[in-house]
Amino acid sequence: MANGDKAAAKGWDVVAETDDHAVGFDDINYTRDLVADEVDARIAGDAAAFPASKVIISTATPPVVNGALWVKPL
Repeated sequence: MANGDKAAAKGWDVVAETDDHAVGFDDINYTRDLVADEVDARIAGDAAAFPASKVIISTATPPVVNGALWVKPL
């Protein structure tokens, strides 16, 4: 996969390839791909951060579930 493909897939601007490598288009597009990877990783992490199966609604003290959120109705 060429540098800049991941960023372009997200609709971000990429620097067009030129014959003048002093412009640094390849490095710029590579760093944009790194940012795109980080965005994807954070989105995936946020989605998995707190699954609904760890939400406990109970009037009595529930058994311990690591990382669970206990909601006691009024």
